[in-house]
Amino acid sequence: MKSGREQPLIIGYILATGASISYGTSLVLAKQVVADVPALVGSSIGMVMGMLVLAVISAKDMISDRNASRRSFIWAGLAGIAAAGAIAFMFLAMSNAPVVVVAPLIAVNPLTAILFGQIFIRNMERLTPRIFTGAILVVIGVIIISLDRNV
Repeated sequence: MKSGREQPLIIGYILATGASISYGTSLVLAKQVVADVPALVGSSIGMVMGMLVLAVISAKDMISDRNASRRSFIWAGLAGIAAAGAIAFMFLAMSNAPVVVVAPLIAVNPLTAILFGQIFIRNMERLTPRIFTGAILVVIGVIIISLDRNV
C-alpha cells in the first residue's frame, strides 16, 4: 500500500509526463504552424487558445477561492510572462531551425529551473547529487544531438 507521502509524488510524475507529452506535441504542431503564418502570430494564437482552455478548466476554482495574496498574483503574472516568452521563442526557433534541433535545446530548460530554483526558492527545493547528475546528462544529450552535422 502506498503511503500518504508517495501518492502526491506519483501524481506529480504522471502530471510531469503529461506536460512532457504536451510540450513535445506542441513543438511538432508549432513547426506546422510556422509554415503558414508568422511565428509571433502563431505563438499569439497558441497562447490565446491555451488561456481559453485553462480558463474553462480553472473557472470553478477562480470563483470559489479568493484567498490568494497579492504576492501570489505577482508571481503568477511573472510565470505567465515567462511562459509567453518561452512560447514566442519556441515558435521563432521553429521558423528558423528543424524540430529535431530545437526540441533538444528547449529540453535544457530544467537547467534554468535548477539555477533559478537555487537562487529564488532554495528553501523550498533541494539540489541533490542525483538531480545535478541528471541535469548534466541532459546537457550531454543536447551537445551530442547539436553536433550532428546532417540536420
